Amino acid sequence: MFTCSSSHRALFFSMLLFGLVGCTTETPAHSLDEALARESVQKAMDLWVSGGKPEELAPGIIVGDPAWKQSKKLVSYEILKDEETSDGSNLHIRVNRKFDSGDAKVTYIVGTSPVITIFPQ
Repeated sequence: MFTCSSSHRALFFSMLLFGLVGCTTETPAHSLDEALARESVQKAMDLWVSGGKPEELAPGIIVGDPAWKQSKKLVSYEILKDEETSDGSNLHIRVNRKFDSGDAKVTYIVGTSPVITIFPQ
């Protein structure tokens, strides 16, 4: 019968822990296509102004805007290009939206990889 002393067990678990730590890998950032991100926001806003639904863009573009899902009427919009920023994986696009009930600025977080996603910040 095989028995382990407490020092053998401690050595075994230490080796196991160091082995697991060495097996971690960093997840690479998703690539960002800034032109595609801008184009996708424009396409989404144009559809909204024309009375379309966000589901009409799927599966190519996923939009998660609560105002749109609540059927708020978008009259017009302006993409504020000089207020754009990137975090490497997402483009943060500032949009001035004009609703029939007033104006509202929003920053959309737009990803292009692995799929195109547009969500308000």
